[in-house]
Amino acid sequence: MTIDDIDLRILDMLQRNGKLSQAKIAGAVGLTTPSVNERIKKMERHGMIKGFVALLDHEKMGFPLTAYVDVALEHPRFEKGFVDDLEKLLGVQECHYLAGEYAYRLKVKAADTAALADFLQRRLLSIKGVIRTRTEISLSSKKESTLLPLIIEAEPEKK
Repeated sequence: MTIDDIDLRILDMLQRNGKLSQAKIAGAVGLTTPSVNERIKKMERHGMIKGFVALLDHEKMGFPLTAYVDVALEHPRFEKGFVDDLEKLLGVQECHYLAGEYAYRLKVKAADTAALADFLQRRLLSIKGVIRTRTEISLSSKKESTLLPLIIEAEPEKK
């Protein structure tokens, strides 16, 4: 599927506020509401839009701790099972396949260090093939975003 500048503007608006009405989007991009509706449905069918979610404040929801956990597997034959088991683990927000000493890096949210230790010992290390982990705890987050740079903004002026 090819997308045009209007599709990019629609996607940019939706990623910034998924609750925007299609009428409001239509007015901003110069189309009718049914046209915007059809474009959004088409982008959903082609997998460009994976879904719509509410972004929760992890601290207010009782999960203030963010940890990055690197995972080493005994052998590559364990990768599929590891990824399948990982899908079932709540608290794992991201999983990245790495080049280097560790096979995967996980972004994990937890209530506290005790909950993180429980996750590591009882859940993660019990997955077949996991032989070693390395965990780093984030002291604070300076930026977290789900936005992709669809619309190139002008460079800020230097002072």
